[in-house]
Amino acid sequence: FPKDWLEIVFSPSFPYRLAHTVSAFFVTTAFVVLGVGAYTLLRGRFVPQGRMMLRLALWFLAIFVPAQIILGDLQGLNTLAYQPAKLAAIEGLWDGGSGVAASIVGWPDQTAERNLGEIAIPRLGSLYLTHSWDGAVKGLKDFPADQRPPVPIVYFSFRIMVGIALLMLTVVAAGFVLMARGRLDQAGWYLRLCEFTSCLGFIAVIAGWTTTEVGRQPWTVYGLLRTADSVSPSLTGSDVALSLLLYVAVYLVIYPLGLLAMLRIVRRGPVPSEAAAPIAGGRSKSPIEALTPAAAETAR
Repeated sequence: FPKDWLEIVFSPSFPYRLAHTVSAFFVTTAFVVLGVGAYTLLRGRFVPQGRMMLRLALWFLAIFVPAQIILGDLQGLNTLAYQPAKLAAIEGLWDGGSGVAASIVGWPDQTAERNLGEIAIPRLGSLYLTHSWDGAVKGLKDFPADQRPPVPIVYFSFRIMVGIALLMLTVVAAGFVLMARGRLDQAGWYLRLCEFTSCLGFIAVIAGWTTTEVGRQPWTVYGLLRTADSVSPSLTGSDVALSLLLYVAVYLVIYPLGLLAMLRIVRRGPVPSEAAAPIAGGRSKSPIEALTPAAAETAR
């Protein structure tokens, strides 16, 4: 039974995951702004607003994309300390030790306990995982088979997230090069690329969520409570299936409708405000002074 809810909520990974997740949402939103600005410029509509959106988004991303990478590195160090089996699955690392290689791409074979067709760089894994060429890292074979997460899912979802982060960094760097040359608004290929990147943040967030949630399996509470033991005995398989189907149905309605509404707003562009014009200057009258003489007399 839980002994301290504060200790549960504010776990050792809490500050790193919170910072990494929140900054990811900021980056995702900024890339949408970047894409909408590029959309308006390509079509020659609302050009001043599009130019402003493009530049503000690039300056924001120039700060937050590198910060997101740094926060991800800090979270990796935390995962190494508190969830080593997850980290081994992320890296596709079967044999632990010092000076481990970095697996760039391959296919994790859980039966053979090795990676098929792997491309790896010697000792690089220890460098970015421990910040030391000779840093020690545990491998998947250091854990019982029933305490390892599904390796292929974790391995590939992490690489999707990291690959998108590197692409984002490239897009931002290219934007600043074009800006310095005075060609940012006229480079059609770059503006079309910005439109494409509008969706990348969402994919990266889902990939990161998959890495985190699947990577901690088979644990609900890492090392203490297994997922199989945390399911309510009153729930049946049909109950879970029905709940999942209802969630899918709701989201299949919410997401398309929300996307259509946002696309309509983007196509329509900025519209003049229907609010009353503000007072140009001076002090507004007091409520009594603003009344007509007759109304003022009645108010008294």
